[in-house]
Amino acid sequence: MSLTSDKISFLSRVFGTCVLGNDGINVSVCCPNPKCSTYGNSSKKKLIIRVDTDQYHCWVCDLKGRNLSYLLKRHFPRHLSEYLTRFSKKSFKPIDIVEEEILVSVPENFVLLAASLSSKDPDVRSTIRYLSNRGLTSKDLWYFRFGTCTRGRYRRRAIMPSFNADGDLNYFVARTIDDDSKMKYLNAKVPKKDVIFNEINIDWSSELTLVEGPFDLTKCNDNATCLLGSHFSEDYKLFQQIIKNSTPVLMALDPDVKLKTQEYARKLSSYGIRIRMLDLGQFSDVGEMSKLDFACALQKAKEWQPDDRLYNLFDTVKSGSIL
Repeated sequence: MSLTSDKISFLSRVFGTCVLGNDGINVSVCCPNPKCSTYGNSSKKKLIIRVDTDQYHCWVCDLKGRNLSYLLKRHFPRHLSEYLTRFSKKSFKPIDIVEEEILVSVPENFVLLAASLSSKDPDVRSTIRYLSNRGLTSKDLWYFRFGTCTRGRYRRRAIMPSFNADGDLNYFVARTIDDDSKMKYLNAKVPKKDVIFNEINIDWSSELTLVEGPFDLTKCNDNATCLLGSHFSEDYKLFQQIIKNSTPVLMALDPDVKLKTQEYARKLSSYGIRIRMLDLGQFSDVGEMSKLDFACALQKAKEWQPDDRLYNLFDTVKSGSIL
């Protein structure tokens, strides 16, 4: 028996039925925290455990840690000795683990573009003109807090910052305004799965639009956030907050990730999340649309159904191929 299967067998004896994710790394179990509403309900397995590292996190009550020692000592003490002997990489210390916070700061020489509309700096003016040509207004510059830098490696880049629910900077994206630049984007060095982009703008009680990139946000409705790419899984903080708040979702990802979009919809729907799908039509991403284009598409967005995923799988099968 492999170490992974051995670990899953152990977890099943401790927590009951385990559900292994598609990634083969994360398992879902019922949370043992008595204050958590999921405990004792086999249909709500919202405590996620990484089989390879033993990190765990409950999406509902926020119970978390970097190994299972503390969790077992508190809730399943009769299994602690076996865990320490067979699986633990270090001895147990009865202290709660505090997650290490990564602090983000804007680059040096950062200036707000909305406050620099009369700037005589040619690079600042070029950055403002670049965003204007993409359809952004001065109101957009204020709303998204766009900036740039007057010197250094972020010069001639449109910088879009992100703030968490408490108003603290948690990420930024810096896009070059020059076609010949070797690096299109320079981003904050923070794991994307730990970032909810501009959570400060999100109303979790209303339908949330999901797009791929930060610049797509400038064309869609206000209650929106981005995935910072096309990847999205159950260990993403954004995914967990959607489940925790039962937030309905409007999927507005690029057409070239259609199958991924269907898979994300299936995962969210399995947790009871209401999903709608936005058809981008002739556009390759939301960023290419005008705000009016998006508003029209938004009105036509349709409810996602489980059969939609199957139909999309059929569409990818070439004519004459055998399933």
